[in-house]
Amino acid sequence: MSNKLALVVDDSRMARYVLSKMLTEQGIDVDLVESGEEALGYLCGKKPSMIFMDHTMPGMDGFQCLRAIKNDPQTANIPIIMYTSKEGEVYESQARALGAVDIIPKTLKPLMLTKVLERQNLLPNQAGVEYYQNAVGQAANDVVIVDAYSDQAYEPEPPAALSEAKKHASATEEEHPELEVLEQRIEQLTSQLSGINKSGNSFEGRFSRLQYLGLALCVVFIAWLLLNNNQLSQKMTTLETDRRSLQESLDQQSQQNVSVKSQLEKEIQGQASLTNVYNKRFYESIEWALNEAGHFEWNEKPFNDKLATTLTQLAENLDSVGFVGKVDVRSHLGRFCLQTKGNGEPALPEPGQTLNNCEITQLSPSMIDSVGTEQTPTFERFLAAFESEYGEGIDLELSTEGDRQPIVRYPSEDSSMDAERWNKFASRNQRIEVSITPY
Repeated sequence: MSNKLALVVDDSRMARYVLSKMLTEQGIDVDLVESGEEALGYLCGKKPSMIFMDHTMPGMDGFQCLRAIKNDPQTANIPIIMYTSKEGEVYESQARALGAVDIIPKTLKPLMLTKVLERQNLLPNQAGVEYYQNAVGQAANDVVIVDAYSDQAYEPEPPAALSEAKKHASATEEEHPELEVLEQRIEQLTSQLSGINKSGNSFEGRFSRLQYLGLALCVVFIAWLLLNNNQLSQKMTTLETDRRSLQESLDQQSQQNVSVKSQLEKEIQGQASLTNVYNKRFYESIEWALNEAGHFEWNEKPFNDKLATTLTQLAENLDSVGFVGKVDVRSHLGRFCLQTKGNGEPALPEPGQTLNNCEITQLSPSMIDSVGTEQTPTFERFLAAFESEYGEGIDLELSTEGDRQPIVRYPSEDSSMDAERWNKFASRNQRIEVSITPY
């Protein structure tokens, strides 16, 4: 079974190159032309499976070329997809009215291209696409849920001295010998009074004895009250002394606790500061090592298989030390001087050639975002697995700086300058930069 053939019509060499690489990775053969006029001449001899048409081109623009192809019965059935930076509902309506089957942006991603080809039944291997979609869906369903920690409060035991004081205050009063003597005396007086009542004959004698007995009872009762009051006062004094002693002990213990707490807090803060310094140096060492080995070739995708292996090892090491934070991965693009080969693909110039024999890469903002974040299929699978395994602890963010932050300054663009020397500067600026930030 022969491969499908796509014709890419675009006056931008870089745009042709980017789209042709994506199509080639889908198993589609690609031919390239630079204008609408060349496209019409090409169609006189070949009939591709699909056409990707730029809109803004010198001479015949994309709409004029689209109308000409659709008006020719020999080419009217070829699916045409507009590949342009233009957007908006009005533009899409015009393109579809002229016969375009779909519209894709210049900031195209490989997955978006796959979906467009699948929608138009232009994929040579539909099963491969379904496998990729199922793999991505399965990775998205792997979610790890981690519960939060909880603190357990406790109630401290009361001090031993306070418990002893309570027991002492609530104890039953001990018996004293003085009270027993008074009680015996009262019993004796009561017996005498009873004998007087039995033997007394005259009213006066009985009255006199009763007075004596009543006076004696009052004396005894007052003595008992004074004795009892004295004992209570002694107990109150003892309890007050114990209370003061206990309060002093508690105050001293509280001051010691405050002092110990303050000392521990200082030690913890000092240890935390020292740990932060060590961690910062540790992460800076890792960043330096990764960034020293972060260069990639002019025709490699920034986020490639090698970078996926490196980041896998980095995540395993960070997770083993309990790291929680963010890892930023940024691509930087070099401005290479390239030649266009006979097949339309760019290549490095031969040794001895000058800048006059090649073209220095100039990317538009939209192309920078597309080229600077390109990923290999292996790297895309790595991202899905990384999110499933480390998504709760490590945030991985990908971005591109394009060619805005070169680490080495380019020389002046002199047409007589050696092209190989210029590309050495570009190669040093074509790199991956990693930064590690703990939370």
